[in-house]
Amino acid sequence: MSESYRSELIKVPIRRAGTRLLMFLGGERLQVLLLLAFVLYLAYLLSVRFGIFYGVPLAGAGWLVGIWILRRMAVSDPQMWAVLKRARKYRGFYPARGRFDARLRQFHDFK
Repeated sequence: MSESYRSELIKVPIRRAGTRLLMFLGGERLQVLLLLAFVLYLAYLLSVRFGIFYGVPLAGAGWLVGIWILRRMAVSDPQMWAVLKRARKYRGFYPARGRFDARLRQFHDFK
């Protein structure tokens, strides 16, 4: 080691498993559990109304489509739900602004 060992940068490897978000069935935990609750409710309603042979397969198809969508969302952005909630929370505080190439409003000239 050199004399100025305190000035040297310490290299610490960052493991991917330590920084990766925990997923549940390939999607965000809250979204997957909400989908599960909705599908179970849908299966119950459809089974009561149309019979178990229609309700359960339709709910199963809804589950497969929903979990496919949630997995694709998690691959593109694992924190999409948190970003959406934060954007909705700050919407009133940060109003939308016009673009630099937006059309200007036409005002009447009262001369």
